[in-house]
Amino acid sequence: MLTHYHAPERQNFLNQNMDDINPHSRKTVLVGGGSGGIGSAICSEFARRGYAVSFTYRSSRAKACALASQIGADVHALDLTDAEATARVVAAVAAKHGRLDAVVDAAGPRFEMSYVSKLSPKVWADTFAVDVNGCFNLFRAALDEFRKVKAGALVSVSTCALRRPPKADVLSAAPKAAIDMLVKCIAKEEGRNGIRANLVDLGFIDAGIAGHHIEHVWSPALQEAIKQDTPIRRFGSAEEVAKAVAFPCSEDASFITGESIAVDGGYHL
Repeated sequence: MLTHYHAPERQNFLNQNMDDINPHSRKTVLVGGGSGGIGSAICSEFARRGYAVSFTYRSSRAKACALASQIGADVHALDLTDAEATARVVAAVAAKHGRLDAVVDAAGPRFEMSYVSKLSPKVWADTFAVDVNGCFNLFRAALDEFRKVKAGALVSVSTCALRRPPKADVLSAAPKAAIDMLVKCIAKEEGRNGIRANLVDLGFIDAGIAGHHIEHVWSPALQEAIKQDTPIRRFGSAEEVAKAVAFPCSEDASFITGESIAVDGGYHL
C-alpha cells in the first residue's frame, strides 16, 4: 500500500522561502531507496544543493520520516517491484513540483555474502526481482516524464565488483551487471531526447551493506587487508558517494552519459 508523508513545512527555512518565490523554480530529484545509509546521504547532498527532494523507502518508516523532517523532503512508502505504484509515485512527484530533473536508484536488498554453490534458487530470484526489476520500474517511469520535456538525468548506484569480481559477492555483482546494461542502453537510446543515464560504482564504503559487514561480520584483519588492497588505504564514506551521485545530475556533467564513475579509492585498479 502506498503512503505519503510530507515533511513539516518549517524544517527547511531556506527551501520554504525559495518555494514562496517560485514553487516550480527549484530542481527536483526522486531517490529510490533514500532511507538507507547511502541513500540518506544522497538525499541530504541534493537538499544541500537546493533541490526539492523526494525519496522512497520500503520498510524503514521511522528512519525515512526522520530524514524527511531533517532535510525538508517528501517521502513515499513504496515497493519498487510494483510497477504501477512506482509509476504513480514518479508522476506524483513531477506533478507536485511541475518538473522532475533527476531520478536516482539507491535501493537494493540486504543480503549475506555467499558462494554461488551455497545460494538457493529462491534467494537468487528474489534478489534479482528487487534489485533489477525495481530499477527498471523506477527508470522506465522516469523516462515517461523526462521525454515530455526532452531532459532528465538518471543515476544508478552500482558496484566496483563489475570491474574486479570478488568471491562470494555474486548477489551484488550479477544484478548490478544487468542494471549496468539497462543504464547504458537507456543512455544510447534516449540521448536524442535530452536524457542522460550514468552509474556510480562503489567500492568498500563504511555505510550501507558494506558498512553492515564492517560493523558486524568482517574481522579487523580482513578490514585491514581490504584497506591495504585499496590505493587510498581506507574505506569510503557515504558523503563521498553522495557527491559523486549528484555530479552526473548537474549541468557540469551535461555532456556525460553512459559512464560508470568508480568511487572505490582505486580498488578496481
